[in-house]
Amino acid sequence: MLLRICLVLAILAGLGVIGLSHFVLRPQIQQIVDTRDENDRKFKDADKNLRSTKKTLGETQAKLKTTESTLDDTKVQLTAANAKATSEQNRANGLQADLTKTKSDLKSSSDELFRWKSVATGPEQVQELVDTLKSVRMTNDVIQEEKRMLVKKNTELDRRLKSFTAEAGDPLVPRTVKGKVLVVDPKWDFVILDVGAKQEVPESGVLLVSRNGTLVAKVRVASVDETRSIANVMPGWKLGDIIEGDTVVPY
Repeated sequence: MLLRICLVLAILAGLGVIGLSHFVLRPQIQQIVDTRDENDRKFKDADKNLRSTKKTLGETQAKLKTTESTLDDTKVQLTAANAKATSEQNRANGLQADLTKTKSDLKSSSDELFRWKSVATGPEQVQELVDTLKSVRMTNDVIQEEKRMLVKKNTELDRRLKSFTAEAGDPLVPRTVKGKVLVVDPKWDFVILDVGAKQEVPESGVLLVSRNGTLVAKVRVASVDETRSIANVMPGWKLGDIIEGDTVVPY
C-alpha cells in the first residue's frame, strides 16, 4: 500500500514538474531563444553596417588619395604659375626701363635736332658747320701739341738753369736722407734716386754721391716725386763714373 502511495506521489511530482516546465520554464526558454535570435539579428545588422562602413571608408580613402594627388599637382602648377608671373613681371619691368630710356634718348635726339635747326636752315649749312668744327679741332690739336712741346722745352731749360745755379741759398736737405742711385744716364748727366718727397727731399737740393766712402759726384735735385727724384750732375763735381747702387747723402 505504501509503495503504491509513493508511486502515485512520484507520478504526481513528475506531472508537477512537467507542468512547471511547460507553464513556467517554457516562456523563459522561449524568451532566451528570442533574445538570442534578436542578438543574432543585431549582430548580423552590425556586421552588415561594419562591412558597409569599411567599404565607405575604403572609397573615402581612395578619394582622399586622389584629392591629395590633385592637390600636389595643383601646388606644382601654382609654383610654376608664380615663377612665370615673376618672370613676366621682371620682363615687364625691363621693358618699362627700356621704354623709359628710349623716351629719354628720343627726347635728347629731339633736343639735339632742335638745336641744329636753330643754328642752321638746311643740310648745306650743317655740313659747313661740321667742316668748320673739324678745322677748329685740328687747329686746337696743333696748338695743344705746340704748347706741350714748349712746356717740355721750358722744363728742360729750367732744369738746366737750376743745375748751374750757385750753391748759396740751396734748400736744406734733412740729414736723415740716405738713398741710392737707381738709374744713371751718362749722356745727359742725370740720375734717378730712390728718395723723394716722402723723405722730405727738396727740389734744387744738393746731394753727394759716394761709393765705399769715396766721393764720386755732386748732384742737384731737378724734380721730386713721392718716392723718387731726378738729379743732375753738377758741372765740375763729377769725380768718377756714377753707377747704379751708389750711395747718396745730404751735402
